[in-house]
Amino acid sequence: MYQKILVPVDGSEHSKRALQEAINLAKMTDGTITLLNVQTNPSAATASNGRVEENKPLSEAQKIVQDAGIAVNTVLLQGNVVDQIVKTAKDTGSELIIVGARGLSKFEELLLGSISHGVLEKAPCPVIVTR
Repeated sequence: MYQKILVPVDGSEHSKRALQEAINLAKMTDGTITLLNVQTNPSAATASNGRVEENKPLSEAQKIVQDAGIAVNTVLLQGNVVDQIVKTAKDTGSELIIVGARGLSKFEELLLGSISHGVLEKAPCPVIVTR
């Protein structure tokens, strides 16, 4: 089934729900979770190599996954959020992406675009969008 699960995290309630879904699925499949945080500010991101103390969304999510007894990897990148999610899914061989919905209205989604919508359109693997 899905053993390599990618979960983009930003600290929002939607991403926390996506993380919980990933944990539930990883427990059932003996899977691993890769956590991704994408910074849009170029000075805010560096390669993490397991050191995520300076990135609160990643460090909090990593602790939650570790406390659940699931193997976890972290990735901290900068750039376009959708593009980096899709690239990371490809680079890590992810079999599933679980992403939180932003809760935008249809009008706002047309104007602003949506991360979850962009991931759904471009992902190289199945995507679950949680609310």
